[in-house]
Amino acid sequence: MDRTANRRWNTGLALFGEVVITGALVALLALPVVTALPALAAGTAHLRRHLSGDSVRVAELLRDFAAACRALWLAGLAFTGVALVLLWNLSLAQAGVIPGSGGMQAVTLVLLAAWAVLLLRTAAVWRPGADAAGAVREAVGRAREDVAGSVLLAFGWALCAVFVWMLLPLFLLTGGLLALAAVAVEARAAARAEPADPDA
Repeated sequence: MDRTANRRWNTGLALFGEVVITGALVALLALPVVTALPALAAGTAHLRRHLSGDSVRVAELLRDFAAACRALWLAGLAFTGVALVLLWNLSLAQAGVIPGSGGMQAVTLVLLAAWAVLLLRTAAVWRPGADAAGAVREAVGRAREDVAGSVLLAFGWALCAVFVWMLLPLFLLTGGLLALAAVAVEARAAARAEPADPDA
């Protein structure tokens, strides 16, 4: 193995390790459910720092989580409430106790996917010092402007759901995987928005 391949292997292994650590921390911090958004925001910031070569101490992730809890507590409550209502609708539709349950189930699944994408978009755009309303507005704008990225995030959620369905302990990885997906989609959109180099 040459030096370039060895460096790539080490870089990939380091990223995998950070994703595992981030996933475990996000899962722990999201246990109260209403803290899922702040936990994902902190995890996303942690992986963004790792990819940019900055410090990735756990203390900084916890500091980001505390800041996100202060700024995003109302948005976290709203996201949790919407998720509970959608899951309740889905359970009613699956039980067939309401008229048009097939259509209701399809609509609810689409709304759940949109909710999941907006949750990740909000976590990705939040920065320390930003307010919840501004973060949600920016997340909605980016979801509309980058539809392909939003579809990728929806698929990321679906894959994580399959992983957990296959093996429940993989839940500990999902927070890291979702945070990485959010960072990757944001980086993809930024790269596409950059003007092409005329000298290239």
